[in-house]
Amino acid sequence: MTLATLSPVENSRRKAAIALVALGPERAAAVMRTLSESEIKLLAAEVATLGPVSSDEVRSAVNELVRSLGSTTLLPAPGKRFAKDLLLRALGEEKGALAAAELDVPAPFAWLADADPERTAEALAAEPPAAVALALAHVDSRVAAALLVRLPDDVRLKVATRIASLGAVHPDTLRHVEAGLKQRVADVLVSEVRRVSGPALLADVLAKAGKETSRELLQAVAQLDPELAEATRDAMFTFDDVCALEPRAMQVLLRSVDSKHLATSLATSPDPVRDRVLANLSERARETLMDEIEMLTGVRSKAVEEARAAVVASARRLEEEGALVLTRPGDDD
Repeated sequence: MTLATLSPVENSRRKAAIALVALGPERAAAVMRTLSESEIKLLAAEVATLGPVSSDEVRSAVNELVRSLGSTTLLPAPGKRFAKDLLLRALGEEKGALAAAELDVPAPFAWLADADPERTAEALAAEPPAAVALALAHVDSRVAAALLVRLPDDVRLKVATRIASLGAVHPDTLRHVEAGLKQRVADVLVSEVRRVSGPALLADVLAKAGKETSRELLQAVAQLDPELAEATRDAMFTFDDVCALEPRAMQVLLRSVDSKHLATSLATSPDPVRDRVLANLSERARETLMDEIEMLTGVRSKAVEEARAAVVASARRLEEEGALVLTRPGDDD
């Protein structure tokens, strides 16, 4: 359901469509033959866009059909095929075929649903609020909301006000606005969006820049944005890097790590990773750690992440103290 169809009339149309689907094509067609051609087209369009419908909604739409539905908890989505069959049965071959062809025409502004919301909202912010309001009123309400909240505050208020004041819109006006808007934001829609992690990118660069340069740059970043610097440090050395440490460095680290943190951090690790860590412990310590891991049944992923972060923090502390040299696979000397 879209922002443009939240009215009592449209709600009744949805209930009628649900009832038609519940009746089946033969009986539904018999009912539709008593309607005008325009009403038939409206109902067919509604049927074509129906998703799965719960039994509660079926019950509220057609109480007399509840008993025949039995234990059905979901009405399968009928889709266009069902709607086209209804049109052919209700209007006849010729008129029905013409009306069915209209169902294949995309709904106004449907293309907005497939666009990246961040970039689309940025493009829409430069458009007239009236045009944006018209577009958002004709897409799914969740798509409209995702775009609306990403608009600048001043633009968002204007667009929301325009949506609230929308009335009847001539089809030609709708097509004209849609065509113009789609043409102006076409570059945004066709360009592939590549999401990147800034801290991870900087971490990869610093890993190749040498220890001194990395330290100096991170200190400079920390002065401008402490959180960004911390995120970069986290990306520079991860739990996977800990598990790949050479034996002597691993042994130094394991002596300083809390056994509970170590057990939790390895609880969901694959056997090769776990074996690599266990190989750097004494037989007694290895047995103790395995016992702790075995007792961790149903450990939450958040607890594992926190334990791994504690292990990495220990490694970084040892590096700062000069007791450990941290390297990642592929790091330059």
